[in-house]
Amino acid sequence: MTVRIGEPDRTWYRSDRMMHVNDQWFFTTREMTQEGPFTSKNEAEMELNLYIRHVNDQFYRKSG
Repeated sequence: MTVRIGEPDRTWYRSDRMMHVNDQWFFTTREMTQEGPFTSKNEAEMELNLYIRHVNDQFYRKSG
């Protein structure tokens, strides 16, 4: 897997970021925050993608 600039090569362990609790959907982040609730898994996945894009944009602005 390709790592970000400045990060050492290492083994990455993947886990499911999505949780379904009491008919609500949540996702967890690398920073160990829980985001949600969302009304559907699709909505949670779209919000997760937006979250990742936002974090990456901030990272690349600082390193660029």
